[in-house]
Amino acid sequence: MRRTEPDGIAALANDPQRAADRMGETNAPVRIKNDADIVAVIPYLLGFQPADSVVGMVFADRKLITTVRFPIEMGDSPAALAARLGVICRQFPEAGWILAGYSPDRRRAAQLIEHMTAGIGEQYVLESIYVNGGRYWSLSCKVPGCCPAEGRLIDTGASPVSARAVLAGMQVLESRAQLDESIRPPRGWAARAAINRMADARASICHLDLVQIEETFEKRVREGLADPAQVSGDDAAMLAAMAYYPTARDRALSLLTRHDAERHVDLWQVVARLTPRDSQPPVLGLLGLAAWVSGNGALQVVCVERAEKVAPNHPLVRLVADINAAAAPPSVWDQLRIDLFGEEEDDERSETPADAGGFSNGRQHDQIADLGNDPPR
Repeated sequence: MRRTEPDGIAALANDPQRAADRMGETNAPVRIKNDADIVAVIPYLLGFQPADSVVGMVFADRKLITTVRFPIEMGDSPAALAARLGVICRQFPEAGWILAGYSPDRRRAAQLIEHMTAGIGEQYVLESIYVNGGRYWSLSCKVPGCCPAEGRLIDTGASPVSARAVLAGMQVLESRAQLDESIRPPRGWAARAAINRMADARASICHLDLVQIEETFEKRVREGLADPAQVSGDDAAMLAAMAYYPTARDRALSLLTRHDAERHVDLWQVVARLTPRDSQPPVLGLLGLAAWVSGNGALQVVCVERAEKVAPNHPLVRLVADINAAAAPPSVWDQLRIDLFGEEEDDERSETPADAGGFSNGRQHDQIADLGNDPPR
C-alpha cells in the first residue's frame, strides 16, 4: 500500500493553531488513508497495545462503527469463531472490515485472519495486516514490489489519527493486563479494611425500605459523579452495598448518557478499586455498561471477565456480556435508555457541573476516524 507522510504529533502539539488547521474541526473524523493510519489508531480504539490477537475494525457507510478483538486462540476453535462472527455480521450486513493480526507467530495470525475472512466474506474485507516487532506488513497487497519484505516501521508520530487521539487526551496502556489492574480489588490489609467497611455499610442500610435505598443511592451517585476523585472508602462501600438492589442500579443507569459516560466510568472505577472482590459484580456491571456507552469496549470486556469469576450469572453482568458479544455500538444506548426509562437524553441535566471539569469524548469511533475516499487496499 502506498504511504503518505503527514505532519508528526510533536509538530502539531507545539503549534496549537497549526494543529487545529491540520486536524480540521474538533469533531470532524480523521480519514484512514493507509495501513500506517490503521496501525496507529488501533491501540487508541482498544485503550491498550494489542498482543496475540486479531483486531477487526467494522465500517458501515465508510464510518467506523465498532472495533472487536479476537484472541489468537480463537483460530483453534472454528465453531466459536464462526458464532461470534455470525452475530456481528448479522448485525452489520455488508459492512466492510479491516483485520490486523498481532502475534510473534505470523503463521498463526495469518491463519486466524484467513478463517475470519472466509467467515466474513472476502468481498467485505478491505485490508488485512500483520503487525509484529514494531513493523507491519500488508497481507492483502498483491502489487509486485510494493511492500518491502522486511515490512514497514510503525511511526505513530507520523499519523494524523494519532495526533487527534493525543490532542483529545487519549492514552494507550502497555498491555491489557494494565487495564485489568485498573479495577483490581483491594488486597491484604486493604482488603480486610474494605470488607469491614462493606459490613458497616450493609448494617447502616438494613433498616431502610427499598424506596429509601433507591433515593439514597441516586443522591450518592450524583455526588460521586460531581467529583469521582473525592470518593472515599466509606462512600464506595455505601455505593457498592446499595448497588446490590436492581431497582437502585436502575436509578444510576437512568443518569447515564453518552454525553457524560466518561464521568460514570471514572466514578465506578474508583468504587471498584475500593470494593472487596466478592462484592464487586454489581459495581463491575455498572462500570462495564458505562464503559460500553463511553466507547471503551476493552474496559467493558475486562469488567465482564473479572465479574464472571465471582458471579457468572449476575443479570447486569450478563447484559454487558451480551452487548459485547453482539458488538453493539454505543449509539444503541440512546434507544435502550428510552425503552428502559421512557426518557431521552436531557442535555441540560447531563451537563458537567461547573466545578467538575470537562468530559472526555472517550473512544467514540465516529470522533476518531473513518475511511477516506479510497479504501486502504
